[in-house]
Amino acid sequence: MNELFKGRTALVTGGGRGIGAAIVTRLAEEGATVAVNDIDEEAAERMAAQVGGLAVPANIAHEEQAHAVVERVERAWGGLDVLVNNAGIGFRGTLADHTPKIWHKVLSVNLHAPFFLSRRAAPLLAQADGGAVVNLSSVALIGNVGQVAYDVSKGGLATLTRSLAAELGPAGVRANAVCPGFVDTPMLAMAEDLVRIGEKHVRTQPISRFGTPQEVAAAVAWLASSEASYVTGQCLFVDGGWIRS
Repeated sequence: MNELFKGRTALVTGGGRGIGAAIVTRLAEEGATVAVNDIDEEAAERMAAQVGGLAVPANIAHEEQAHAVVERVERAWGGLDVLVNNAGIGFRGTLADHTPKIWHKVLSVNLHAPFFLSRRAAPLLAQADGGAVVNLSSVALIGNVGQVAYDVSKGGLATLTRSLAAELGPAGVRANAVCPGFVDTPMLAMAEDLVRIGEKHVRTQPISRFGTPQEVAAAVAWLASSEASYVTGQCLFVDGGWIRS
């Protein structure tokens, strides 16, 4: 692979497993020094050790912990070039099942945390030569049955991406989002009903299979790299052709 990120630093949230681990691996393979955040301290340390990076475990749904993660990266490396807001949780249930506690929990991880991290990291990214934010949204932003909090969080994250692009662009910072479709991950496997829906749905797509974490990671790496230097405010759907208009 090309060392597109040689000499550059990256912070990946939710990097201990699944898509996050694939992103950590891809960025490291392309030369980045990677800080791995995860609420699971063991998973963060394991992935950081695999790539020779920095483990920064924390519950980034809490503003003070999110800020502490960025501050630890700054102390270790003196700056930050790439922020990947990947951490996310889901909930399957009817509208009535979505209690205020569940609603707040999903939005805190999926939307509030990327805001906290982006806000704290923005000055560091502005000091970098070509700073970039990549957010992991989802095709769920179109709205679906049985996951209203998740859908709203991912739609909000897409809008946050466009707002960051507009505000941070003059400082030389790009912001984009990747919107995966059905991807074969542990998070998906835990939702048996969603797996069944996915198996039925992907048969209708132009590319009729589940995606892989590595395919999503490739899109993230491209958007974060200098090869996408004129791309900002975009939502790139990595979904087998699910969204075609």
